[in-house]
Amino acid sequence: MNHRLSMDKIRQAIPLIDPSFLNTPQFISKGLSDHFDCQLTVKIETLNPIKSFKGRGAETLISQAAPDEPIVCASAGNFGQAMAYACQKKKIPLTVFASKNANTYKIDKRTQRRIDFDG
Repeated sequence: MNHRLSMDKIRQAIPLIDPSFLNTPQFISKGLSDHFDCQLTVKIETLNPIKSFKGRGAETLISQAAPDEPIVCASAGNFGQAMAYACQKKKIPLTVFASKNANTYKIDKRTQRRIDFDG
């Protein structure tokens, strides 16, 4: 069976991703490993600029975008921040639609990125 996700595609994406999202620290959690009777690895995703793993996917997606083509997405949080971060670097116009109930901290972070991008 041919899947969209493969080790080859993951390796091909690495150079497209901002280094701040690569080499995420990880450790084996003894407590969780004992509880689930397996070796469980925990990744610390809060050390990158958007504090989420979604930056890697957004960087990969935006690497395929046309430079002057505006992008629109809907997100109530981390994905919108990731898209704002990736689009800002490539100077790609981005509109993020969010629910009126979205986390105001995340909305503020996206707005700050847009303001930085616009001027």
